[in-house]
Amino acid sequence: MIFPIVQQSKATGSYAVGPNDAICVRGAMEEMFISRLRSAGHSCASDAKIKIETRIKNNRSHTYVEESRRVTDEKYFISSSFAGGSLWIKISAGGKRGLYHACSNIIKQLSAGEIAIGEMCDYPLFATRGYIEGFYGNPWNTQERADMLRLMAFHGMNTYYYAPKDDPYHREKWDELYPADELAALKRLIDLADRNCVSFFYCIAPGLGIKYSSDENYEKLLNKLLTLYDAGARGFGLLLDDIPSELYYEEDKEAFDGEAVNAHIYLTNRLYSDLKKLDPTVTLTLCPLEYHGKGDEYYISKLGQNIPASVRLFWTGKNICSQELTEREAMFFSESTMHRPLYWDNFPVNDAEMYNEMHLGFITGRDRGLYRYSAGLISNCMEYCESSKIPLLTIADYLWNPEKYDEEASWEYAIRTVTGEDADKFIWFADYMLTSCLKVENSPRLNAVLERVETLSRAGDFAGAAAELRAYIICAQQCLNMMQRKDEKLYKEVKRWTRKFKVAIDILILCAELIETQSAEKALMLRDSLAEYLSMPETFADFSLRDTAETTLRLLNM
Repeated sequence: MIFPIVQQSKATGSYAVGPNDAICVRGAMEEMFISRLRSAGHSCASDAKIKIETRIKNNRSHTYVEESRRVTDEKYFISSSFAGGSLWIKISAGGKRGLYHACSNIIKQLSAGEIAIGEMCDYPLFATRGYIEGFYGNPWNTQERADMLRLMAFHGMNTYYYAPKDDPYHREKWDELYPADELAALKRLIDLADRNCVSFFYCIAPGLGIKYSSDENYEKLLNKLLTLYDAGARGFGLLLDDIPSELYYEEDKEAFDGEAVNAHIYLTNRLYSDLKKLDPTVTLTLCPLEYHGKGDEYYISKLGQNIPASVRLFWTGKNICSQELTEREAMFFSESTMHRPLYWDNFPVNDAEMYNEMHLGFITGRDRGLYRYSAGLISNCMEYCESSKIPLLTIADYLWNPEKYDEEASWEYAIRTVTGEDADKFIWFADYMLTSCLKVENSPRLNAVLERVETLSRAGDFAGAAAELRAYIICAQQCLNMMQRKDEKLYKEVKRWTRKFKVAIDILILCAELIETQSAEKALMLRDSLAEYLSMPETFADFSLRDTAETTLRLLNM
């Protein structure tokens, strides 16, 4: 199966692709196709038996999406047939981005070893689909940003917001220009985004120090953004979140009637006007001071109704980390603010109070029809870049095709994409990492086993209960052994939780041994291991394991 899931597909068969089969590409953006195919390990030749023809068509069928009632350049068609000893793949799209997504589709089919014979029509339902490096903690490095951007673009995301809270030039030193080497690195990232059909937004957060009524402060802000414009950025974000709700300077209090919302309206409109004078293609996103709630509060209503409709407005939903995002809430927000919400979704981020959680689960709790009433969704990531890829891949799948989104299948694909041949083992660890603000049940695989163990134990079938535990322990131990051998970045990021995973396995082993031997020594060891486990701060399957250990001791009168 292709992920994100294709909207419409009619296959009549398939064509097996050999590892040495070359590909011939002709037509629109053929250089992009050839470059990406070669980067994926496929050879290209003019006399190849696999022939791809590409073209751009600017008509209704290629640019209009009925479900979302919008025009897009991301829609594409693929028609594949076998004739005259060759496989002919004809691709037509509404624009450059459509051809980019079609190329990603073809590469995924080639990697799977077969091309579907038949027809596909594919397009995203959410207009804006992306992620934001907007967390508190260590910012990603240049290579991490590049790797993430390529992966997310390959899976259909089209937007990246650069906003790491601990980049000093983003927040604390907002009024200082980037050093030449850091600006050059950002330019390379902007260029990479452009090559991968991703809209790059540079965000700045001046709210902790700016004097809104000061022309000198404003010129520093504008000049800072102009350096990013010269580096290629055409999208900008003005972030006024996580700052004091009251104006600090007396001059501001007098100029704006003592209300922060008036200052924020003034700054947004002035900045947007100047950016538009510079370049009409520039876009601006605003993150407000009050960015969650019902959506009809005084601040957000006044703000939204007094800034241009074309300025995007970030919103996190009812809560900072919202368990649900609904169509009804989005409509209500739009009515109050005159803006469709652009969701800043605080999943999978795990900063602040969530420091001891590792979010390796899947996106859920977002209405399937949310794309009809929102401007899009931008997911806030963890500082753990490699680990973030797993939940982000499920988000990319949901955003492309929420109507057909299958969270379990998407999650398993995400794990396989990130961990490769280790996926069947790693999933036993990832099972412990599902809990987050989304309130997904943690450790469903473990819980199912523990439920059977307790049922068998209460029925007096201690041998059967021990056998159930032993079967699970084998899988968990194989996972742990694999993770302890690995030196890749993912396994370094989850090392804290791996240590707790080991103690969890020790507890299960002791439970099995206690059931089999009813040894007082094993009972004491179990109590000690459980105490060690519960003292570890990392969020894990605390209740399940404690309940199992205590129930085992109680049933055996230990």
